[in-house]
Amino acid sequence: MAAEMFSNVLSFRPWKTRLKYTQMEMDDQDPAGTGSSVHESLGRSGVSTLTEWPTPMFEEEYQNQQDDQASTSFESLTTRSRFSPTRSSVLRDSTFSKRLKRIWTLFPLQDISWIVAFSFTMGSAAFVIYGFFLLLPFIDSGTNFPTETPYATPASSVFGALMFLIGGYAGFLEGLNLNGREVAGTNVQDIETTEITEIRMKLDDENSSQETEPQNHTEITCGERSGQVQPLITSASATNDDTRAVQASSFPPLLGNPVFIYLPTKQQLLTIYARSLLFHSGWVQFLGTIIFSFATLTSLPGILPSSNSSHLLITLLNLLPASTGGVLFIISALLQILNAQDTWWMPNPRKADWQVGFWNLVGSLGFTLAGVLPVFRSETASYVGILAVFWGSCAFLLGSVVQLYIVMGYYA
Repeated sequence: MAAEMFSNVLSFRPWKTRLKYTQMEMDDQDPAGTGSSVHESLGRSGVSTLTEWPTPMFEEEYQNQQDDQASTSFESLTTRSRFSPTRSSVLRDSTFSKRLKRIWTLFPLQDISWIVAFSFTMGSAAFVIYGFFLLLPFIDSGTNFPTETPYATPASSVFGALMFLIGGYAGFLEGLNLNGREVAGTNVQDIETTEITEIRMKLDDENSSQETEPQNHTEITCGERSGQVQPLITSASATNDDTRAVQASSFPPLLGNPVFIYLPTKQQLLTIYARSLLFHSGWVQFLGTIIFSFATLTSLPGILPSSNSSHLLITLLNLLPASTGGVLFIISALLQILNAQDTWWMPNPRKADWQVGFWNLVGSLGFTLAGVLPVFRSETASYVGILAVFWGSCAFLLGSVVQLYIVMGYYA
């Protein structure tokens, strides 16, 4: 009896019972097992599967809101890249078609060189229309329309003169801020330039890649006012490559840059700009646009009397300013051509800058003839003068488009 009780005690294993209970508990919580039981129950009840929960409407609205924000940020990024694209310091390897596409899609409003090219392009196009309207009565009088003389012709000339004024002032600022071979010094010990941003960026890259002594650093000082830049003082450690890099830069700083010059100092006029052909070309052209705009205003209907007795008044207030502005345009174009040539006596038609100056010269001759020929008071002279306005405007337009094509070569 005692032996039987002892064997029952030994045969009692509580952990096995617990193990079975645990296993049963896990089977009850097993998703697969539960899922199979649920499906069997659904099968017995005649239902195949459960219906999925519907997607709440606020999730769709939230997703649409996120998509709208993404599209808005993309549009703003596209607008920013279109009106403020990144300009390269060297010409990009681009095809002719790509540059033409950039002319119609990129509008770098901070680039003073682009403002010059764009303003003269629009002004020249307006004067082409103006010359066409003047030629219509000589070609076929039946093509005249009622609003041509009182509205269309004066409006095109005023718009063209306004764009010339903007382009002339922008060209003056461009001549102040360009640092080509006329502005940058050739001596490594004393480099004078108006563009210091590229040098500062290059020095930062060099200082981050290698350690240099404090006395080997380039000292860059700016004036107290924005736009006044003092000459750069470089140490003897500056290399010829750095000098060539400074002289190779052919674009001024962007508008809004602290180093952008709006008015030169006396020291800069005497040391830098006195020997800069681009600066002299800029201010001469700006002066020419001012005088030429005065002639445009006096040619408007009703400003000056049209009687024969007022011919002297017309000559002094209209024809003389028009021809004087044309002569100043000629001087400016000649300075552009000389600046583009390696030597003053050797033309360089393969260079795009030379082509710009050449076509500006042709256009300037046309505007000059348009102011001089009407003095002779003959129908033939008037007709040739009007023709000169038309082909001179076309030449100006061609030169401005070439200049705009050059600028677009520095953008992606």
